[in-house]
Amino acid sequence: MQALYALRQAEFSNQQLAIDGINDLFQPDLNSMLPQDKRQLEGYRKLAGLLFDEAVKANQSAQDDEAPRNVLKAANDGFVFYQIRTRKDRQHLAQMMLKQVNGIYDDYLRVLLLLIEFGHAANIDSERVHRNVDETPFPFESTLNDNTVVKALAELQTLQNEALRNGISWTEDLGFVRKALRESLKTDETYRAYCEQRTHTEAEDQALIQYVLRSLVFKHDVIRDHLAEIDISWAENSEVVRGLAIRTLKSAQSPTGLQLEPLTDDWEEDELFLNTLFEKSIENDADFEQLLADQLQNWDVERVAMIDKIILKLAVCELLNFPNIPVKVTINEYIELAKAYSTPKSGKFVNGILDNLSEKLQTSGRLRKSGRGLLDNK
Repeated sequence: MQALYALRQAEFSNQQLAIDGINDLFQPDLNSMLPQDKRQLEGYRKLAGLLFDEAVKANQSAQDDEAPRNVLKAANDGFVFYQIRTRKDRQHLAQMMLKQVNGIYDDYLRVLLLLIEFGHAANIDSERVHRNVDETPFPFESTLNDNTVVKALAELQTLQNEALRNGISWTEDLGFVRKALRESLKTDETYRAYCEQRTHTEAEDQALIQYVLRSLVFKHDVIRDHLAEIDISWAENSEVVRGLAIRTLKSAQSPTGLQLEPLTDDWEEDELFLNTLFEKSIENDADFEQLLADQLQNWDVERVAMIDKIILKLAVCELLNFPNIPVKVTINEYIELAKAYSTPKSGKFVNGILDNLSEKLQTSGRLRKSGRGLLDNK
């Protein structure tokens, strides 16, 4: 959705750049000694702009036997410029889309490493000899570094290998780690109570690290805001990262011991899904636009919010191109997407449109499901 939204913005910018280039061609030449027909130049400029707009809408070079050659050439040169720029943007955004998905895994590794660094920082803090006069006394009967789950994380070689492979480290940001320890952990009563005890059971260690993760790493302003500065997609990624990290920490008490969670069960299949959905949505945009126009008989489709149109087109694309996904699963996914990213009323709007449209597509025979997609959707 975000990639398609960015592409629409890029297309608009590319159109404006092309129009600016066309306009420049029909400006009076201030250095020329010859008389300039400003009225004719203005007419040529408007005609070239209209021909360019028609070429973009039709997605083919402009054709007009009556247009002056230089006007037609200007319009088609602008169209070629627009196509090249948009094609590059499309390729770039497709790559960025996959990179951002993989960024979820980077955030996951970063959070696990942060727990280890909190342990190291807490240990160093406990060993300090000299303290500030105004520093609040803190119990150091134990620290986060003594936590068995944190120790297991620090000793997990696969975590170190993955962090190294993905270039994830807190080495250059230890100032933040110390600040977060001081302002979030050491001021927290639950963490303080833990540190007042010299020994802990495995259950207590698990409860504490889960608390630090859920209530401090993901909720304390100091930590949450810093993670958002590192990754602008943190707000979108955090819920998935939270689930991955929780399961990882819980695995410390499993028979197999602590293990990293995979981002997906089958990344190749998921990558194929993302690429197919992105490409098919673009390739069939005109078809999906018409399907929505037919459905929105009492609406001006051009006045529907851009994000709502993108969500609807993605949903239609998924309905038509992925026969193994049940209709209701698709509709519910995009209702939630509309609720999260569009207007308060968008969820109901998307639900109504997709319910009616899916029934029409099934009746016409265009919407066919197989395998898991044949599951009862009601």
